Amino acid sequence: MADYNVENVLKTIFSDSSTWKPADKIPLVIKEIEQLKIDMKSFLHNSDSDITSIVDEGKKLCAESKALVDEMEQCKREIEQETMAEILKSIENHDKLSKELQRVNFALNIVFDVVQCGKYVKEFDEGRDAQSFTRSIEAVYDLVQHIEVPAEGFKQLDLYINTKTTGQLILDNLLHELYNEWNLLVYTNIKATTRKTVITIKLKLEDNNLTRDIINALDRCKRLNEKLSKFAQFLLKDVLIPIIHNDCTVFAETDVLMTVTVNHKQNNKPPYDAVIANLRLLFHYLSNRLNLECNRDCTIMQNVGKEICLAFKDILVQDCLIDTIPNNINELQSYGKITSEIEDFQHFLSVVKFFPENKLSILDYVKNIDVLFADKSSQYFLETARSIMVKDLSATMSIGVEIIPESNEAAASPLDENTEDALKILNDTLPKSLFYFPRCMISKTAQELLDLVYVMMEQAVQCSDVVCKKLYNTTRLVFELYDAVVPYHHENYLQTIPQYVALFHNNCMYLAHNLQTFGDKWLILMEGRELDYPISFVDLVQKLRDLGYQHLTVHMQQQRKQILDNVRSSDLNCIVVKDVLSDNAEAAVRQCLRQLHLLKNVWIGVFPANVFVRLMGTLVNMFVDELIHRVCSVEDISMDMATQLSDIYTLVVQKAPTLFQNPTDVESHVKPWVKLQELIFILNGSLKDIEHHWQDGAGPLAIHFHTEELRSLIKALFQNTQFRANLLSKIK
Repeated sequence: MADYNVENVLKTIFSDSSTWKPADKIPLVIKEIEQLKIDMKSFLHNSDSDITSIVDEGKKLCAESKALVDEMEQCKREIEQETMAEILKSIENHDKLSKELQRVNFALNIVFDVVQCGKYVKEFDEGRDAQSFTRSIEAVYDLVQHIEVPAEGFKQLDLYINTKTTGQLILDNLLHELYNEWNLLVYTNIKATTRKTVITIKLKLEDNNLTRDIINALDRCKRLNEKLSKFAQFLLKDVLIPIIHNDCTVFAETDVLMTVTVNHKQNNKPPYDAVIANLRLLFHYLSNRLNLECNRDCTIMQNVGKEICLAFKDILVQDCLIDTIPNNINELQSYGKITSEIEDFQHFLSVVKFFPENKLSILDYVKNIDVLFADKSSQYFLETARSIMVKDLSATMSIGVEIIPESNEAAASPLDENTEDALKILNDTLPKSLFYFPRCMISKTAQELLDLVYVMMEQAVQCSDVVCKKLYNTTRLVFELYDAVVPYHHENYLQTIPQYVALFHNNCMYLAHNLQTFGDKWLILMEGRELDYPISFVDLVQKLRDLGYQHLTVHMQQQRKQILDNVRSSDLNCIVVKDVLSDNAEAAVRQCLRQLHLLKNVWIGVFPANVFVRLMGTLVNMFVDELIHRVCSVEDISMDMATQLSDIYTLVVQKAPTLFQNPTDVESHVKPWVKLQELIFILNGSLKDIEHHWQDGAGPLAIHFHTEELRSLIKALFQNTQFRANLLSKIK
């Protein structure tokens, strides 16, 4: 029967889009249904299957199935009534058997533990009879291990307590004997005194049955690694490290006996070749004595190496081999000889099986040779610079030019017009003294320090960029170190000795002078290299100058205070209350002149001439000002005192010019010099003389004295007369 599509049939019946009624469509539907019935009958008629026989067969099957169900129900009832009772009885018997089996297993486990303990005891006895540490300790160790996890119920037996206690006691005794035997095989001793330490190593390890028995016994009870570790740490801390750090003598007394003598000397670090030679002797001895297998196809020497080789390598490199790195470029170029010796020593350590083969390198530090060389050079130069800075400043030398040229003649060169104009402007703008240093004295240490800095520069430009940059920064640190070290180390001298102050001032000026062009010299040598940092020392110039100025200023203040204290502690400070000065007034002035004369003797030739005359002029100027002030501030001066003051001040006029290299310098560098001379004239003169020097405001008195100062002096020196009143009326 072909597929029947209901939807298509309905669409056909109701396809008329016009209005329709149900009564109109019902006949069409009924007709379609009838047609379907006819088609179904025709289909069933033509079908090959016999529907009637199929239905009959189905009825028979239903009957048979029902019979089977009834039979199964019958079997179920029989099982529930008869078989189930037998099953319950079997389960009860099984439980009884299971409990019985548990009792048997419980007893069997206890018996097994008893038998096993007896077995271990028997093995121990056999080992003792055979004088074998390995068999004895293996049996006792197994017994103790087995007794730690006994079967259930075994702990409740008296046998357990006795066995555990006895086993542990026997094990302890065996270990004690075993340790004693080990100590006979591996003996170490340290005997220390104030002058030296003697380390004795006696290794009796031989390839024989007794030695192997002791080693195997220690390994079986898991104590061998502990003993080897202890011996390895002894080698590292008490033997290897002292050999690296101290002057030592390593000597093989016999095949089994080695002594290491450590000499206690201050600051006596051994050279690398001596250290390597001593280590070779020691490791050769150890290799001969420790080349015995102990566990996992590994020798005692290899086990010791595994324990300490990394720590030994680091200490050897950091505390010995790093010191072989040179601090100058010439030695660095020949450093390959040293690396070859170190490489041979590393190969030796691999041969004696202290180092794992091809897995550890002492020469790893050479990979950063540039960085290490830079650090070493920097440290060396800084230490050298500091040692120079702490030297005595009084060892001097003369430097500089006597006469600074007025102009610099430019050398003829094929330059274009714009360049020539620029150079001319530069030549006219810069002071002529910029590139010249005046004749003076400096400490030899200043020149020595400068020479060291030039060596640093010359070495830096020959090295790689890493080293060059490091040395450039170190050079700057040298001058910053100078600022920190010299004033502190020479503090007492700089506070008390004028010559030291002068030399320190000149040293600072000289170093600053050279730093003005030092960066340019460096850059010229670095021409053609690309730098990622600026090279300049100009910023340090003013710091050094200020350092020299600061200490010179402090010393000048001390000299000024000392002069003022001398004057103010004498009768010159109390003229107003006395009619006559005592001898201490003249003594104070003479003391000040002696002080200034001493400064002259110390400073002349040390300072540049222009600096000396300015400094001496400053002190004399202050001294003269103080003397004038002492008189001009007094309201009444007796005739006798005036005569004394005149004599004292005349002494100053006579002596002060000798304080200068050129006596005429006193007039140009001491402003109140003429005023002092006029003051002496007033002290010795009459009112007529004063009137003559006044000259109605046009004379020398009018030039060098204020009106009130002159009027005050006249009132203090002369009695109140008509002539004085007339003169005072003119001085306004």
